[in-house]
Amino acid sequence: MDKSVLISNFEKRGWIPVGPEDDWNVYWSSVLTVRNIFSVETGYRLSDNQIINHYPNHYELTRKDLMVRNIKRYRREMERENSPLSEKDENGKYVHLDFIPVTFILPADYNMFVEEFRKNPSSTWIMKPCGKSQGVGIFLINKLSQLKR
Repeated sequence: MDKSVLISNFEKRGWIPVGPEDDWNVYWSSVLTVRNIFSVETGYRLSDNQIINHYPNHYELTRKDLMVRNIKRYRREMERENSPLSEKDENGKYVHLDFIPVTFILPADYNMFVEEFRKNPSSTWIMKPCGKSQGVGIFLINKLSQLKR
């Protein structure tokens, strides 16, 4: 991202740069700096009026395998708490938490994937490698033989 564009937009809003010890609303820095300053170990917590341009552990959202794990964990927590969000329909599908398709993390979930694949043999599956971005390495399969184990 072009730094001059950011600065120009900040100035248009009347925002001014301040030192790290001053009261601030937006902290703009590199991932490494955010990780060091706002880590759990430092004990620093943002105030309600403060935002940063990188989330600690942001990769938990940007890596699809980790995002799916977190969503599944959230679903389990909602079920344990008997939250209305964990409601399922007569087919066992989530009513409110149905925003991700059936997803498996391979190779760990391989057997479950094969079971689901065989239930719907004419379906097409999207395979997305972990740790890749911008569509690199994505491919489709409609036969188990197309999947490298």
